[in-house]
Amino acid sequence: MTSKPKSRQFIDQEFHGGDAPLYEGQGYSFKQAQHMATVVYQPAHLNPSAPAGMQGKGRLDGTWIYSEEPDKAEGILASGIELVMDSSLEANGSIGLHQHTHTEELYYLLSGELVITVVEGEEQQTQTLKVGDSHCIHPGQSHFVQAGSTGARFIVVAAKVNN
Repeated sequence: MTSKPKSRQFIDQEFHGGDAPLYEGQGYSFKQAQHMATVVYQPAHLNPSAPAGMQGKGRLDGTWIYSEEPDKAEGILASGIELVMDSSLEANGSIGLHQHTHTEELYYLLSGELVITVVEGEEQQTQTLKVGDSHCIHPGQSHFVQAGSTGARFIVVAAKVNN
């Protein structure tokens, strides 16, 4: 995996359950990596009710670049973007199957490999992303994400969809 610049590191419970700010630097038009929060999710997006093998495992490090999610809204972005994150998923780690109800989410693969399964109703579609490939999940769909043998680094952008 490609390494990321140093940032402030938190475990998911202390970040999402506490008042840790996303960014501790000056200004918001330009942000410096060392002032951004990186959150360690381990296991990565666990979903114990998902089918066997799609529950989520391993470690995901997510650097929160921007957020307008309700519990961590910065009040910076005027668009419908809810988050921009630089994510690294360890080798063979996975993000548990989960559904998007009010957002669409884009992945752009920077390094490694991701195998992504999209579930919509009874239908499933699986694709392998290589460097430079992207993935979009739409509201009402679910997805499961598995890193390859060297892990994966990817950018995630989530946007709220007005229904």
